[in-house]
Amino acid sequence: MSQCKRPCIVSLTAQNQFTYIFGDLDPDENVHVEALFELAARYENSTEGFLVRKDRPKVLQANILGRLPPLGSQSELVTDIKVLDP
Repeated sequence: MSQCKRPCIVSLTAQNQFTYIFGDLDPDENVHVEALFELAARYENSTEGFLVRKDRPKVLQANILGRLPPLGSQSELVTDIKVLDP
């Protein structure tokens, strides 16, 4: 995922859901592994896969590298960029 300076990287995505990318995780740390399982359950039960910071497990609140909306999203959480005519 080209995040060599922030290993280990995890991405969570589903069709028509927001995508999350987390870094600086340690697969040998139980707290990180448990947080990922907790995150997956919360993600599955959320609307559009959207999780505000406080809804993510504590260890994953500061480790987020990106949150991307689904392609073609009509969600009110997403604002289209409007290109102005010159």
